[in-house]
Amino acid sequence: MGLQWKHINNDFTQIRFEQAVVISESGLTCKPGLKTQRKRVFPINNRLAAFLKSIQSVDASGENKIFPSPEDKWIDVQNVSRRAWKTVLEKLDGVEYRKLYQTRHTFITMALKNGVDVKDLAKMVGNSPEIIYRHYAGQSRELFLPEF
Repeated sequence: MGLQWKHINNDFTQIRFEQAVVISESGLTCKPGLKTQRKRVFPINNRLAAFLKSIQSVDASGENKIFPSPEDKWIDVQNVSRRAWKTVLEKLDGVEYRKLYQTRHTFITMALKNGVDVKDLAKMVGNSPEIIYRHYAGQSRELFLPEF
């Protein structure tokens, strides 16, 4: 929710996660740093680059929010979870409700199934390889005996 266009490389190859939207006494505010580290670099593939380019307005500049509220303010993730996310899932045939945060689990599981190295994935998502193994890899890997 705290992404601004300044966090996207000009060539659309990387996103820098380096700030978070938090609730303060004065409402939603953006603060430097993340939950587990100060910043994280995330690679952008062709599909994500195409999406970002499609939502980038002509006047988008460094400080502009990538996902602004209708009033050009920071988006409240709790509000998104209660309203938009629930509505989206209700419209998808056969998809049961799940918390928005579970998309992170899905991403990590799909990355593992598609051969992303655990150390690289851990760096991308801000975890340790041990956490990836404990919470994700152990649940999604099928055992096999190679020919030797």
